[in-house]
Amino acid sequence: MKNLILILTFLISCKNLIAQESSLTKNKVEWFESGQKYLKKGKLEIAVSQFNMAYKYDKNSDIQILARKKNDSLLPIIYKKIIQEWRGNWKIKELHRIGHSAKFSEYILIGDDKIVFYQKDLKGKETIIRSELIKFFPLDSMKTFYSLRKVIFENSEIWSFETDKKKSQKRLYPTLERDSSRRGYMLIDERSFITDRKLRKEALKKEIYTFYVKVE
Repeated sequence: MKNLILILTFLISCKNLIAQESSLTKNKVEWFESGQKYLKKGKLEIAVSQFNMAYKYDKNSDIQILARKKNDSLLPIIYKKIIQEWRGNWKIKELHRIGHSAKFSEYILIGDDKIVFYQKDLKGKETIIRSELIKFFPLDSMKTFYSLRKVIFENSEIWSFETDKKKSQKRLYPTLERDSSRRGYMLIDERSFITDRKLRKEALKKEIYTFYVKVE
C-alpha cells in the first residue's frame, strides 16, 4: 500500500511538472508572437518588451535565441530614434523634485553621443556642471521591462529622459532613478486616489514632474 501511494505521488508530481513546462512554453511562444505583431505595427519599443519577456522565459531554446536576435537588431534603431527626440538645448521650466533638486542644472544640452548639464551667469557665460556620454542602461540588467530611455552615467547614477508635447510645447522630463550610491528614487503620484472629483480633476491638471523646454 505504501509503495502504491509513493507511485501515485510520483505520477502526480510528473503530471504537474509537465503541465508547468507546457504552460511555460505556451507563454514563451505567446510573448514572441506578441512581439511580432507589434513589430508589424511599427511599435518597436513595445515589440522589444515582448521579445525580452520571451527571452527571459527560457535559456538556449530556439525562441529565446530568435528573440535575442530580434532585439539585437531593433535596439540600435530604437536608440537612434530616442536620441533624435532628445537632441537639442533645453532650459529648465519647472522644478518639482525637491529631494535631489541640486542634480538639475539650468540647462541640458543633448547631442548625438553626449549629455551636458550646464549653467549660465547674468552675463551669459556658460559653466559646464557635468558632461556624460550617452550609455543606455543594458536591457539584460532590467528585471522586467521598464523603459529603454534609461542611461547610466560614469558615477553609476541612472537617469531616464522622456519627451512629451503638452499645450503645444515640447518638454523634456529628466528623472534621477538611482544615485551614485545605488539608492533608488521613485515619485509616487497619488492624485488619482483623491475621492473628491473636483479636487482630483484640479490636481491632475497640475504638473508634478521637473521638466525642460527647448531653447530656440
